[in-house]
Parts: sequence; C-alpha cells; structure tokens
Amino acid sequence: MSTAENDAAAPGTPPTRTYRSPRRRLQAAQTRAAILQAAHELFAAHGWVGTSMRDIARTADVSVETVYATVGSKVAVLKSAVDVAVAGDDEPVALADRPEFAALGAGLTLADRARAAARLVGAINQRACLLDAALRQGAAVEDDLGERLAEFERGRREGTAAGGRLIAGRRLRTTEFDELWMLTSIAVYGLLVRDSGWSRGRYEIWLADRIEELFSRPA
Repeated sequence: MSTAENDAAAPGTPPTRTYRSPRRRLQAAQTRAAILQAAHELFAAHGWVGTSMRDIARTADVSVETVYATVGSKVAVLKSAVDVAVAGDDEPVALADRPEFAALGAGLTLADRARAAARLVGAINQRACLLDAALRQGAAVEDDLGERLAEFERGRREGTAAGGRLIAGRRLRTTEFDELWMLTSIAVYGLLVRDSGWSRGRYEIWLADRIEELFSRPA
C-alpha cells in the first residue's frame, strides 16, 4: 500500500501529495540487483570489450533503457559491479565500517585474527578477481574507469594498513605492510586459485598461515 505525505503549499493552493511506494522501491532494488548480477557474470566471462549494454539487458531480462535509467552507462554499470564485488552487496556502507572488518581485531590470538583476515580477503578476492581484468581493460580506454582503478588501489592500500593494525594490534613496519599488501592481492589469489587450481579454502588456510608467520617475526 502506498503512503502519502502532504507537501507545504501556498495559501489557496491545493496541497500536492507525494507518493512513496515500498513495493516500487523493492521492485527497483530487485531490478538493480538483477542488472548488476548480469553485469558481473558478463564482464567476468567476456571482459570490457566483449560485453555490451544489450547483453547486460538481455541477461537481466530488462530493456536497455531500464539499464540506463536504473544504473547508468556501461562505465557506471562496471563501476557499480566492482563496488558490489568488493563489499559483497549494494548497501552504502564502507568496508571498514562492516562487522567482518571489525572482526580482524576481535580474535583472542594472532592465529584467530589471521584466520578472520583470510576469510574476508578470500571472499573479496573470489568476487572481484574476474572483474579485475575487465576493469583494467576498461581503464585503458575510459578515463572514469582509470580513476576508479586508481581509487580501488588506494582503497586497498588504506584497507591493508588499517586491517593490518587490527590483526597485529600495533602499527605495521614498512616491510610488514608491503608483504601483507602483496599476500592479499587479487594477483596472488588469481595465481593460486584461478591458475593453479587451488580451492578457496586451501587459499585461505595458506593465507592465514602466511599472515600469522609475518606478524610473529621478531622486530
């Protein structure tokens, strides 16, 4: 059922009524989710060049006009798909403000915190790995995607520093930061999982061991 609110009106002017329908908001959210899921699948499989707005619309079972009206241009669609891949959903909540990030500092032991970090990184890299190539392809020809790639890399460095402090319980030394940044990268995930056939579970066990080893070294 729609809800209505009376807007303020000048004296003698009939009040206007603004309708806000929860059902319409839900439908819009579902349409956006379908578009971004289709975009993720297609960009992952065919890259930036091999994916068209018509392909995305067809896979999402909507019109091309709906894709533009709901998410935006092809550049905007890929940027949004990347954001969802990193965060895990389309909610406007930064990764650093999410409970799974706070969990990096909640474990009683270094091993507990390293395992929490490996789970978080494994989930993010699994979602983002196949979009990384499309983003880099697009960045070579679209300035907006080049800026998004640069933002992504800056954000990952900031997240690595903040997450590392939670895991170690102290400020990281430069070499520790550099190694953690390398270990948790999409590139390393791709080499082990995509190219070498590791399962995500095996990758997370390996990563947790490496993180624990890194922060157990004497200064």
